[in-house]
Amino acid sequence: MIKNLNYIDETVFLKEKSLFFKESWILVAHKNELANNNDFVTLEYFGNKIFIQNYNGTLKSFQNVCLHRFNTIHEEPYGNRVSSCLYHNWTYGKKGNVIGLMCRNSFEKDNISALRLKEYEIDYCGDFVFIKLNDQLDRSLNDYLGNVFASLAEISRHFGAKTIDYTIEHKVNWKLLVENVLECYHCTSVHENSFAKMGFGSVAPEKFDFFEAHSWCEFPKGDDVKPNKIIEKSLADRTFKTQGYLHFYSYPNAFISSVEGKGFYFGFMFPESPSKTNLRVRYFAPKFEKELSESQQNIIDFINNSSNESLDLVLNEDKKIVENIQTNLEHFKDSSPIFGDEEFRILKFYDYFNKKELNDI
Repeated sequence: MIKNLNYIDETVFLKEKSLFFKESWILVAHKNELANNNDFVTLEYFGNKIFIQNYNGTLKSFQNVCLHRFNTIHEEPYGNRVSSCLYHNWTYGKKGNVIGLMCRNSFEKDNISALRLKEYEIDYCGDFVFIKLNDQLDRSLNDYLGNVFASLAEISRHFGAKTIDYTIEHKVNWKLLVENVLECYHCTSVHENSFAKMGFGSVAPEKFDFFEAHSWCEFPKGDDVKPNKIIEKSLADRTFKTQGYLHFYSYPNAFISSVEGKGFYFGFMFPESPSKTNLRVRYFAPKFEKELSESQQNIIDFINNSSNESLDLVLNEDKKIVENIQTNLEHFKDSSPIFGDEEFRILKFYDYFNKKELNDI
């Protein structure tokens, strides 16, 4: 048993929000999303609007709010254009400074040249892009991720092109999403037509590692599942191959996973309230050792579409369960959940998180 966990109280949620900002580093993008000049990715984290953009090969991150009349600069979750507010065309450069605006002479008295968008520090774990929310935190990204850094960096180098990017609203507390993804104890029952058919959930994991609240785990594949020869042949030249389902949790907000290196899922949590969490879903094709022919690419596109459909099925199966749990919590707010040995990553997570709550809040 662990201490009682409150999933519904507004005061508890606000304390957790404060703790997240003290933790500071969050995983926001993969370099493949920002490969070209003017590529950008946006996010809104606990009300803070932020964008990351490629400025002629240099990635920078700024507050996504124009300094003129406070309109949002980039409205879309991702895209490619200059960082220009579409209200009055105020345009910003890689230092966050105003480099273009209409009727500049009319603003001379306001010292426009001294204005700067709030900037967030960027660092990298392989090809993953992190930003630091709290500029007072004196802790490097490498130190923040600890011994999980190397494994996370390795898998990041095998991401191909992004195939999907959308957001699903979950009417649940953020902790329920974390609990759900940190175990495969539910896979054979909830994911009977997806993970279970692929052979996952019936064999206990033997490979895993932890650092503070971060963790990774490889869930082995059962021996009784026959491989699809067409898919195996088509994906034979992918650069990353593993026999199992590999899953990373980067505290506090990100989930990275891959089934046998055949594609890569990147989930990003946006806690909105005690009972609402948005999940941004991104999926990436695998990277290949050599350039594909047109016919090979057509097959890979078909496999990617099938993977996207399977991912959507899994996510909605989980969503149904965790939303059902949330509706019951009002009647169990003074009770603790029970976690067994199969849910060891959840126990490790709460061991860290509960200590941080006591020490930092």
